[in-house]
Amino acid sequence: MTPFGISRKKAKEEKKETALTQPAQKTLLEELCGGNDELYQALSRTILLNPKVTAKEGIDFHFEKAQEHEKNGDNMRARIEYHVAGELALYEEKMALAQKFFKKAAEVDPNFEHRKVFEYLSKKENAERALAIAQEFYTKIGKSKETTESSTA
Repeated sequence: MTPFGISRKKAKEEKKETALTQPAQKTLLEELCGGNDELYQALSRTILLNPKVTAKEGIDFHFEKAQEHEKNGDNMRARIEYHVAGELALYEEKMALAQKFFKKAAEVDPNFEHRKVFEYLSKKENAERALAIAQEFYTKIGKSKETTESSTA
């Protein structure tokens, strides 16, 4: 007979070894970005996972809030609102607005740790690629949600 804990420890070690030898599965977003790490980093911080919930207030609401916070000197909250407005613009396929809001998010809070993401998305060629990938992502998650809902009914 083995003392308590020894067989559990052995099982944990075996699981850890199996996890190390199996290649990690890529997420949908990683697959869509096709190895472009910069694009993946930008979209992983800006793509909406549940756009219908976030889109309730709309772009204008978040843009006005951002301007209000910026006027009051609350740069962190202004950045957050510009960020959300940019995410919504990306979702609604409004590239020029997305660029504008991400640029403002980068400018209003220059000390933000992930400022490079906003700077990356404020450039036209990067925004165009991000928009194409985002739309494909939204289409695929929309289809998977419909499939899941219909299979559970």
